[in-house]
Amino acid sequence: MLDPKLHTFLLLVQCQSTTRCAELLHLTQPAVSQHIKALESAYGVKLFIKEGRRLALTPQGQRLAQLCRRLATLDEQIAREMRQGDALTLRFGATLSIADGLMPTVLPQLVDHFPEIQFHMVEQNTHVLLEQLENGLLDFALIEGNFDHRRYDYHPFFVSRFVGLCSPNSPYRAFRCLRDTLQAPLILRESGSGTRDIFEGECRAHNLAVTDYVSLCEIEHIPTLLGLVAAGKGITFAYEAAARNLLTQNQLQVMELEDLQLERPFHFVCLPGSPQSELLARLARTVEQAAETCTVKIL
Repeated sequence: MLDPKLHTFLLLVQCQSTTRCAELLHLTQPAVSQHIKALESAYGVKLFIKEGRRLALTPQGQRLAQLCRRLATLDEQIAREMRQGDALTLRFGATLSIADGLMPTVLPQLVDHFPEIQFHMVEQNTHVLLEQLENGLLDFALIEGNFDHRRYDYHPFFVSRFVGLCSPNSPYRAFRCLRDTLQAPLILRESGSGTRDIFEGECRAHNLAVTDYVSLCEIEHIPTLLGLVAAGKGITFAYEAAARNLLTQNQLQVMELEDLQLERPFHFVCLPGSPQSELLARLARTVEQAAETCTVKIL
């Protein structure tokens, strides 16, 4: 169980007011202050400073808040596992590229290898999945975007090319460099997605920006996005694995751009110190083995 003083600290971080924090905890303001002073004395650091009428975290306070959230997450995972008894439910998330491109192949093999587990899967972008992982809403996540490797246990399970895509019947198939693609309407994932982060990073490396394109259309739903590209309404940049079905059916074509030769790993990510660490390691290996069959074969 999380120490009550740490619980008070996390709520005060959220409220930024001892008055509001005391009301929510049904404590007096001096009791809230005593909890914080006890933590500062125990750790030998100052956790808050006054900024006008609100409280702001010091750098040491920010670090403690990060560690406390992780501790609260692990505490919840332990409690959930104890309540479940013999029946085990694992909640995981996959980014949309992975969910559409790999999970139809990977998830059946997970179910076959771990019949004792009930899997609950959600789809979200990289940033949201990592936030849900930190908050204890997920046991692990399958992501393709950038993340802080120091904060998580992770295992690369698949490598996919990051490519430009167009309709095989469009004039865009003749593009040979990234700057050529500025002539086409750009259809792209929303901000916060791993795909968007990777593409914007490549643009910056070539002194370009998404605003340089003749038009920009943002679509969260990958099948809809790829359908627009297949219909010749523009181009997109995505992981080859996410479009493998349409590529196999020759409804999409890779634009072979000389200055976009990029491969990126997909990662199985979980919090360090999980009470299910051995099981999660076995799951990561199974995901990797299942994903090996997800190659793109053009007819």
